[in-house]
Amino acid sequence: MANQKLVDLLKQGVEQWNQWRQEYPRIPLDLIGANLYKANLSKADLGGANLYKANLSKADLSKADLNNANLGGATLSRANLSGAELIKADLGFAALSRANLSGANLSAAFLRWADLNGADLSRANLSTVNLDSAKLIRARLDGAYLGGATLSRADLSRADLSRTNLCWATLVDTNFTEATLTGCAIYGSSVWNVQLEGAKQNNLIIKHPDKLDEPTITVDDMEVAQFIYLLLNHKKLRNVLNAVTQRGVLLLGRFGGGGLEVLQAVAAKLREEKYLPIIFDFDRPQDRNYTETVKTLAGLSRFIIADLSGPSVPQELYATVPHFKIPFVPILESGRKQFAMATDLLEYPWVVRPPVIFASTDELVSLVPSKIIAPAEEKHQARQQLLDELFPS
Repeated sequence: MANQKLVDLLKQGVEQWNQWRQEYPRIPLDLIGANLYKANLSKADLGGANLYKANLSKADLSKADLNNANLGGATLSRANLSGAELIKADLGFAALSRANLSGANLSAAFLRWADLNGADLSRANLSTVNLDSAKLIRARLDGAYLGGATLSRADLSRADLSRTNLCWATLVDTNFTEATLTGCAIYGSSVWNVQLEGAKQNNLIIKHPDKLDEPTITVDDMEVAQFIYLLLNHKKLRNVLNAVTQRGVLLLGRFGGGGLEVLQAVAAKLREEKYLPIIFDFDRPQDRNYTETVKTLAGLSRFIIADLSGPSVPQELYATVPHFKIPFVPILESGRKQFAMATDLLEYPWVVRPPVIFASTDELVSLVPSKIIAPAEEKHQARQQLLDELFPS
């Protein structure tokens, strides 16, 4: 419970409170669960205060000092925090719906699971803030700075992020459904599996913010922005493609009954040999077909390793082996059966024969250099030599 003497002193007025704070700066501010509903705390010195689960609904905290304060689980609905200092403040699980945080400094603040629905964060400093799983439905963030912020799993549906700086922000599983992202700066943003249905993405800026001599490039799709930047930097794109096509190895197989562990052990050995292993692991929904994904990965790989006992392998191999003339190395654990039509696929000249049979994971790993890499590279070199003869430079 809150120290009632501190609560009473705070309610006497900010001027008296701040004077007392100057005289006794080291006294801990225990305001846990304090009821400060509609309190006038504008410009109050509350730095480092423990306001855990305090009621600050409709309170005026404009330009208040709340740096390093603990506001975890606090209720700040409709509170006025405009221009407030909240550097490194803990606002995890706080209720901030329709709060006014315009121009506030929330740098490095913790806002995980916070409710910011309808909040005004326009022009706020949210650099390196943690908004993981926060709710920001219909929130205003226009002109805010979110450089380096974590927005993974945050719900920003129908939010206004016009002209927001999202450079180097982490956007993983973030919901931007029907959000406005017009004019956002997104250089260096990590964009993975975001929801953008109905979002306005006009004029997204992918220019480095510190390189004034670079031309300003804009795109209209956040998910393709990273690829567009690579296209504009041909050397980087070439390096990316070379890293995959020259050293990439796709591993297909079974993932239950220890199968995944086998592939992971092979992947570890491939890394030792300076390859780039790609394990395509998924739980296959009955209504989802991943054949196109496998074909895309196969087309980028130097060679493919396929466990012939994998339940999805037949479909994957029939979609790739006849169409991609790259080395395939089949493997099979002793005692397991390969699928019935595997023999037909083994007849293609770019398939290594016979399949690599192994009794244990350790044995398979020991066979990787001699029975997998060596014959795969031999077939790769033979194919390359044939292409050179057919199409001399």
